[in-house]
Amino acid sequence: LYCGYTGPISVQNKELIVRAIILHAVLRLQPMLEQLREGLQLYGLLWLLGQHPDICRPLFVPGEDFVMASILPQLSDKGTTRHQVELEIINFIQDFLYEAEAADQGHVVEAITPARFLQWITGQGHIPLLPLEKKDFAVTVKFNHDCSADFGHHNICYPVVSACARTIVLPVRHMRCYDQFKKVLMEAFHLGQEFNIV
Repeated sequence: LYCGYTGPISVQNKELIVRAIILHAVLRLQPMLEQLREGLQLYGLLWLLGQHPDICRPLFVPGEDFVMASILPQLSDKGTTRHQVELEIINFIQDFLYEAEAADQGHVVEAITPARFLQWITGQGHIPLLPLEKKDFAVTVKFNHDCSADFGHHNICYPVVSACARTIVLPVRHMRCYDQFKKVLMEAFHLGQEFNIV
């Protein structure tokens, strides 16, 4: 109803429902995007964006480097086995973001991009604009080594994301190798999209 669809809700009307939602989203965003476009035109930036999209892209979309620079892991004591495992997982994150950046360049529709990854963890999918905000922006990464003590016997658990606190807690036991890490993270990402759904 909020999007202007007043017909019956059924599978047969799926296309009409989706069309009403998309139309509502576009009409709501169109004036904002037009205003942004006019503002960029005033300073000649719209032309610059059109001529050099690859150069300007990092200004608007956080890439792997910004996300990795924002990560603040809470590591165990140096020399411990836990510390070594945590460092491996940080490397997994970097590899994952590198793959995400490459997939984003290939415009894979279902791919997780560094911007979407950042939005999932923080609720904010853009680089902070003000220098002070950018300097203080951090994503805390915590490691749960004892999920069995917390949840008893289980086969899988997922990262716990607290967007307001910009924190992610990774279940170490379920992320021992890169393939496990990627599988668990992708499942968690696709199952937990509260901040990303239009």
